[in-house]
Amino acid sequence: MSAFSVFTDRKKKKKNIETPTVQQYYQKRALRVSHLRYACLLLTVLFVVYGFMIHGDVLTAENFRYMLKFLDLTEEIAEEGTGEVHFDYAEDNIGGFFKGDIVVLNRDGLSVYSWETGVETTRLFAEPFRMEEPKLVTTPQSIFAYDLGGNEIRMFNSYSQIARLSMDYPIYGFDASKSGNFAVITSEKNYRTAVYVYDSYARQIYKRLLSDTYIDQVALTPDGSHFAALGHESKGGYLQSVLQVYSVKNEEPLFSQTFVGELPLMAGYLDNNTYAVLTGSYLRLYRNDKQEPVSTLSMDGKKLMGCRFSEGHVLMTFGDSSLAGGTIVSAIDKNGAERLSLHFGGAIEDLHLQSGTLYALLMGELTTAPLSGESPSVYAVANDTLQVLFDDDGNPIVFEKSYAYRLDKENHE
Repeated sequence: MSAFSVFTDRKKKKKNIETPTVQQYYQKRALRVSHLRYACLLLTVLFVVYGFMIHGDVLTAENFRYMLKFLDLTEEIAEEGTGEVHFDYAEDNIGGFFKGDIVVLNRDGLSVYSWETGVETTRLFAEPFRMEEPKLVTTPQSIFAYDLGGNEIRMFNSYSQIARLSMDYPIYGFDASKSGNFAVITSEKNYRTAVYVYDSYARQIYKRLLSDTYIDQVALTPDGSHFAALGHESKGGYLQSVLQVYSVKNEEPLFSQTFVGELPLMAGYLDNNTYAVLTGSYLRLYRNDKQEPVSTLSMDGKKLMGCRFSEGHVLMTFGDSSLAGGTIVSAIDKNGAERLSLHFGGAIEDLHLQSGTLYALLMGELTTAPLSGESPSVYAVANDTLQVLFDDDGNPIVFEKSYAYRLDKENHE
């Protein structure tokens, strides 16, 4: 007998080759899933701690709280929302849509309501403040509320205020890009105009001071890398419009042009490479920084009533000078071609282009007209309807003074 026989001569344990029962099988699987869940939870906690320690300037407590909005550890099945939200009535309510939530702004403050709320309306956040002429802009990153003619800009997400800027001089203009960058027109001592550009964290990345020119409009590219500034100045007793295009990385303009005797009205980017400039005399469409416009449309003889830039198009409204009266809406693409022209019997309250369809709001009715040439559809809405909003999937939402609801596309005349 060898010295190690005490180990080698022991009987080998027979492997259990019996087929486990169904109960034993699922008990074993459940135990493994339980261990995996705890491991994932531990890794998540470690990741959050690491994020706050290493990237605390970006991953703030407010951003973390916003993330928790989408985390529900108790609900197994998502409940379908009613597609409607009720909020406090106000004559001056302004609506916006932000990451699945309805934003309501008026002179007394801002509120955010969850859109998919089931039966009860849920207010996620409210911030009281006073603005004399409040304006609302939403981007994929942030909500902006500013006081036109006042001094304050506030920046929010769905759960908190994340920045507040107080300007030394009144705010004359504002624009925000899809990237989160935003631009402000104001002034400084000894200068007629100051243009500031900020990134999505409200950090100033550009500043331009002008001593001879008043900037009336500023428009950022969707990526926030460039902006067009449209203003006016007086030369030799004559008014002239001034167009300048800037990169946020260069102090001097990349492109500049003047229009003698023309009143500046609006400027806006249709995409990163195309922008439109509207004066009282012409609509001009440009590509990048080329000196000559790719298209010029005369406003001579037209009673211009309004203009906005939407989904790569210029939407203009004109008063009908014929005996029929009413309003004419024209949709112009980035090449200067008219894609749609419609006549309405009344004044246009709100106008949008979404997914190739024009939405025109009049008192008591909403008309939808595809650019493809299909027949328009007309929906009855309340007389106090203020705006048409669009959710993250492009579905239209009717915004009234105290109520918002998803438009039923099947219910039309």
